[in-house]
Amino acid sequence: MRKSWWKILCVALLAYAVIGGILLPVPEIPQLQETIRNLYYHVCMWFAMMILFTTSVVYSIRYVRTLDISYDLRARSFAAVGLVMGLLGYGTGAIWAPGPSLPLGW
Repeated sequence: MRKSWWKILCVALLAYAVIGGILLPVPEIPQLQETIRNLYYHVCMWFAMMILFTTSVVYSIRYVRTLDISYDLRARSFAAVGLVMGLLGYGTGAIWAPGPSLPLGW
C-alpha cells in the first residue's frame, strides 16, 4: 500500500476529471453548446502526447549513446502510450469540430 500511493492518486484524479467534465459549469457559447466540455479531455490528451513523445526521444537518444536496452524499452513504451493519447486526442477533436450545420465564418 505504501508503494502504490501514486496509483490511488491517479485513479482519484481521473475520476475527478471525468466527473468534473460532465458536471462542472462551462461557458455558454451558442456555437459550441455543450461540446465545450471536450476541453477537459482534448487539450490534456494532446499535452500528454507531446510530453510522452518528447520523453521517448530523450530515451532514444540515451539508447543510441549507451546501447543500454532498458532505454530502448522505455522509449518504445513512451511512444506507444503517446500514440494512444494522440489517437484519443484526434478522436475528441473530431467530436469537438463544428458540424455541417454551422456556417464557416461564425
